Amino acid sequence: MNEPVRTTFEELVKDVILLDDVMLSIRSDGAIAEVKLEKNTPFRIKEQWATIGDEKGVWHVHVNIQEVREAKFIIETSEEGRRRYSIRFFNSENKLILRVNFMKMYTAENEVIKESLTRYENLFSKYGEKEIIVLQS
Repeated sequence: MNEPVRTTFEELVKDVILLDDVMLSIRSDGAIAEVKLEKNTPFRIKEQWATIGDEKGVWHVHVNIQEVREAKFIIETSEEGRRRYSIRFFNSENKLILRVNFMKMYTAENEVIKESLTRYENLFSKYGEKEIIVLQS
C-alpha cells in the first residue's frame, strides 16, 4: 500500500538548512514572519523545543516539535504560471505551523533554474517521493 514515510522534524529540518535559497514563513492571525535561511543555519533541539537560527543573533525561531505531526511537499501554480515549491509543517489539527519556501526557482526570462529545481526534487526523492511525511517524536 502507499504508506506515508516516517521521519523526524529534526531530520527533515537538518536537510533543509543544508540548502541554499530557502525561506521560513510563519503566520499568525495578524502577521507573517519570513526569514531567509543561510546555508548551515544553526539548529538545535532541547527537550520539546527546536531552535532554528542563533539565539544570540539577529533572529531565531522556536518550534514545539511535540506539536508538529506531519510535513507536506507542496507544488502550486501561481497566476503567472510559475510553480511554487514548499514544505509545510502541520499540527494534529491540520493547522499550518511553519513553511519552508524554495526561492530563486526562475530566471528573469521565466525559465526554470535547473539547479534550483534539483534541490527540491532531491529532497523529495530522499523522503520517498511522498507528498505527506508523518513526523515521529
